[in-house]
Amino acid sequence: MILPCDGTDDKLAGLAGSEPAAFDAPPPYTELASPESPAELPSDIPAQTSSYDVPPLLTQRPCNWVYASISNGLIRDRYILDPSLKVPSALLSDEAADKHESERDALNLRSQTAIIDAVVRIVDSGGSGGTNVSRRVRIVLRSNTGTVIGKILSVDGAPPPKFHLTATSDTGSLHIYIPRSFHGFISASSSAGSIQLCRELMGNITMSADGQTKKYFVGDHSAIGNKYCDEGKDEWNELSLESKNGAILVEYADQWEAKEREKEARRKEGKGFFGWFFGI
Repeated sequence: MILPCDGTDDKLAGLAGSEPAAFDAPPPYTELASPESPAELPSDIPAQTSSYDVPPLLTQRPCNWVYASISNGLIRDRYILDPSLKVPSALLSDEAADKHESERDALNLRSQTAIIDAVVRIVDSGGSGGTNVSRRVRIVLRSNTGTVIGKILSVDGAPPPKFHLTATSDTGSLHIYIPRSFHGFISASSSAGSIQLCRELMGNITMSADGQTKKYFVGDHSAIGNKYCDEGKDEWNELSLESKNGAILVEYADQWEAKEREKEARRKEGKGFFGWFFGI
């Protein structure tokens, strides 16, 4: 569920006829060891308009093999992906049903002209057992002309299963958030836009290659050897990012979560004051 923006003007307008909502306190949060100034959002990325959903948000049912395509509308939603979940063929989209299980994306969102803003948490019930289906979670976010925002968040602080996120746009920007457990490859390409990784992420890069397509490895690369092939690639995370004319920005997800918690705390504090002031 997406909650509406809660600007102060809107809150004052609705105080007289509404009861204040009850909110659960957010869980304890460990402050970042090396705080840094937040990176600038590219100009076409809108401000966050929905309240922060306190993890693990497991009241929402897990899903798998979700394919959604829209021509002009906004796609802004939250997903809990379980790569082990077996979805009956009768419930699959035509595009997913036409693919073998090993070739299906866990999440595939596409828009012609609008923004895609997806918050994703990945769990793994382990239900696939010893099958030959790839265990790395594949996520595809594609907008022809709109901005793409993808956030891969942990569940209750636990590292998510390995994933491969592909995000592309012809003219829009890409803003991607990854968990601190990310260990693997990042490739980013933009013909006319800038490519920026946050300072803390750059500090964890141990190998890079420059060019029109920038390539990075995050974490210890000594164990790679020649294992990065079809048989061994599921051991690593991967980002494949491409925008022809837009900027690309990659940050750690907990930096975004910390800012959202701060905003939520300020919002609750403000609501508490006005509630006391007006006797609500």
